[in-house]
Amino acid sequence: MTPMNLAAATNYPWLASACAQVKSAAGRGRLPHAVLIHSAAGLGSEPMALWIAGFVLCETRSDAPCGQCASCRLIAAGNHPDLAWVTRPEDAKQLQIEQIRTMCDVLALKSYRGGYKVAVIATADVMTANAANALLKTLEEPPPLTLLVLCSARPSRLPATIVSRCQRLTLAKPARVAALEWLHTREGGVAWNDILDFASGAPLRALEMRANAFEELHRDMIQTVTQLASGELDVPGVAERWARDAIETRLAWMETWITNSIRKALLDAAGLQTSEGIRKIRGLYGVLDRARGMRFELASSLNVQLAAEELLLSAESALAA
Repeated sequence: MTPMNLAAATNYPWLASACAQVKSAAGRGRLPHAVLIHSAAGLGSEPMALWIAGFVLCETRSDAPCGQCASCRLIAAGNHPDLAWVTRPEDAKQLQIEQIRTMCDVLALKSYRGGYKVAVIATADVMTANAANALLKTLEEPPPLTLLVLCSARPSRLPATIVSRCQRLTLAKPARVAALEWLHTREGGVAWNDILDFASGAPLRALEMRANAFEELHRDMIQTVTQLASGELDVPGVAERWARDAIETRLAWMETWITNSIRKALLDAAGLQTSEGIRKIRGLYGVLDRARGMRFELASSLNVQLAAEELLLSAESALAA
């Protein structure tokens, strides 16, 4: 494992409630053997999972995770022998059965430090079916003093047999005012209000978008939808460019922009009384569904360029209605 920032979750005030839930469960002797962290992108599911691991493995029980004990230092260095961290390899689109089997074998071993053994699956909703089946065996008969932490943006993609054996911990988005205040403490003089709109209210996603030159992409996307509405867009060329450049951010941008367009159309009482207005709203809903579906299919064997071209064509048709 790579070095880890054990204190990251404590720097995100919107995670305080989730941390308190875990502490409360442990204090009542009700810590589950498996936790499913349900979180939208950009809220900190992995820092939360790391905090839970630190809380369970920390050797200073009064202030766990303390960040100072031997276990906390091992976690921070990325080499705690009782912590397994599983994530999708860069050269693969799904978690493989070999990864899950190795993780389960590690959990079955005796703890090196005489306490818990913890495994975190950072991208649980991209497991292969065989990997999920291998995980289910451990969930059904967990070894003593073990904790499994699964992170998922879409638990509906996980088998119901796995979800039912986990205690769900949902990470809530912070209030908009609180999110903006936190972002301004990270970097002042930035139009965080606009960026947060297209980050779906997730502060960490907003930071990531800012770091990836979102303002420039925003201008490009405005030009794209303007050309779509006028029928002047080079759809195949733009689809090819999208497939090579920030496709996930572009899809998230489209979702937000289409949602706002639908809201405006629904507020237009006159438009709702015409067949053209109703047809346009239906078309926009179809584009929104396509954009959402495409974003969640990016981790699978999706032909991104072809899907982007189909999305743009459907948006062009809807905007022309």
